[in-house]
Order: sequence, then structure tokens, then C-alpha cells
Amino acid sequence: MAELFRRYDAASLGAFRRIQAETKADGTTVTAVDRDTSRLVVEALQAHTPDFGVISEEEAQAFLPQARWKWVVDPLDGTASFARGYPVWGLGIGLLEGDQARQGYLRFPALDETYTFDGVQFAFNGRPVAPLREPDVQDTHNYLIDSSLHRWLQSFAPLRHVKLRVFGSALYHLVSLAMGRAEAMICGRIHLWDLAAALPMTRAQGFTERYVDGSAFDLGEVVRAEGYRVRMPLVFSTPERIDDILARLQSVM
Repeated sequence: MAELFRRYDAASLGAFRRIQAETKADGTTVTAVDRDTSRLVVEALQAHTPDFGVISEEEAQAFLPQARWKWVVDPLDGTASFARGYPVWGLGIGLLEGDQARQGYLRFPALDETYTFDGVQFAFNGRPVAPLREPDVQDTHNYLIDSSLHRWLQSFAPLRHVKLRVFGSALYHLVSLAMGRAEAMICGRIHLWDLAAALPMTRAQGFTERYVDGSAFDLGEVVRAEGYRVRMPLVFSTPERIDDILARLQSVM
């Protein structure tokens, strides 16, 4: 994985702030780097684990999608940010066993940040991440939100008790939550590849996830869904805090 990250850095950083974006059929942003790095990563994973499935955002067809073990790849999470020259973008690789997220690997080249969860240990730039501690200063509390939430919420007023931040990458939001940089993450109808690499990290740090209507989140439902998309917006937070967040959001849905 370390060698793959080095190859990814070389393929992506050379084009950063030098490449033009395009529009995909679904209206979202794509660049040549998305496609090139997808091929790079998929080919490397297939060579390393030929019996594993591979699902990548930028590949029209999944490879062995019914395999017990599956890699889930977002070759460039935060493409819109990448295309406009912002530094929060990167590679996400998650490993699923059936419907369960077992391992996750994240690389953000412009930030020089690497996050890994090998099934046992969560690490940041090679060093183990300590258990989380609640920050003492209320003014530092913040929720990471999806830029699409304005489509779902009538008002953000119920969240005025915290700062709201948008970095443009669902995977970076999730790993930031796992690192203790935020108290919650709220997102719209994201896809499997926006979750798989970071979900083992948030869960290892004690976070949970629920749909905004309060129902339980089932990753297997997303694995089996057409287009690998969640059915409604999601909330990630601690078990102690999530009910309050859900009540606030449901008041303006």
C-alpha cells in the first residue's frame, strides 16, 4: 500500500492546479486524473489480490463484485476541490469482507497525510492514533457537513450551537471525525466509495452512524443498491450525541 501511495502521489501531484475539469453524465466533476489513477489503483489491486473484487467510482463495471473480499476505491475523492486548486482531495481504498468494512487506507498528497486501519490499529502518518478525548473549549466544537445539505434542510438554524465546516471530501470529513477534529459529520446521499475506506476508522474510534430519519445504517444495503448509493442523508457521531443531532435535523427536514 505504501508503494501504491507513492505511485499515486506521482500521478496526481504533477497535474494538481494544472488540469481542467469535465462534467460527467450525472452532473458531477471528473478529471483525467480521476480516470488515470483509477486504472493505476485497480490494476495494482488486481495484481496483488487477483481473487478479490474491485469496485471503483470511475470504472463502468465492477471486477468480481460477488467476491467475499472486495476493494472499494475512490481514486480522487474531492474532485471539485482538486479541480479548483484546493488541497483537500485524495485516494480512498476500503476492504470489505462481505458487507463488513474491515480495513481502510487513505492518502491526501497535497496535505502529505496518510491514514490507515489494518483491522487492528488506526494510524496517522505511520503513528498509532490515541483514543479520543472531548475538547474542553465549547467554541472549538464543529460539525463537518456535506455541501449538498441545502437540498435537504429548510434551515441550518438548529445547528447554530456549533461551527459548520465543509472541506469538499466525504472521506476527509470522516477521517477528521475519527481523529477527533469534529463532533459530528452530516452528509447527503453519498456512495459506497465515499464511505468504505474511512468507516473502519470512525467505528474503531467509537462513532456510530444513522440515517436522518433515525433508522439504522446498513452498509450491506449500500453494497447491494443500484449505483452503490445510500438511500438518504446520514449522520455520524458518538452514541451519546447522535440522538440530539437527529432531533435537530428532523425539525427542519
